[in-house]
Amino acid sequence: MKTVKRPCQAKTPDGTGCQAAALSGSDFCFFHDPDRADERQAARSFGGSRNRMKTLSADAPDVKVESCQDVVRLISETINQVRRGELDPRVGNAIGYLANVLIKAAEQGDMEKRLEDLEAVVKTKGRTSEYPMIGMDA
Repeated sequence: MKTVKRPCQAKTPDGTGCQAAALSGSDFCFFHDPDRADERQAARSFGGSRNRMKTLSADAPDVKVESCQDVVRLISETINQVRRGELDPRVGNAIGYLANVLIKAAEQGDMEKRLEDLEAVVKTKGRTSEYPMIGMDA
């Protein structure tokens, strides 16, 4: 035989009745029972601590990221920290994204430097056209 659950007697802010089932021996659900206030607070604290993002401590040393090898080291370290549960995966994703942006910016800087060097060679060739560029047929 199926037991019928009584509804919670609490009212919501808009005046309608709570739709949750009342606890056994109470007229209220867990969320509205005045005798369960301490249990609700403990549950909130526990839930909040479980969802807290794991980040590095504020005194963690800065990481030198000036070359591709530095980025590889950083990503390797981050992967292992995420795997061990020392770092929240969302933080790991942010580090990976920023490392990718850093690599692209470095590549762009290298490309701009090469372009400047080529433009300088072309300008020099234009002024001294009687001297062909090395390795080029005249």
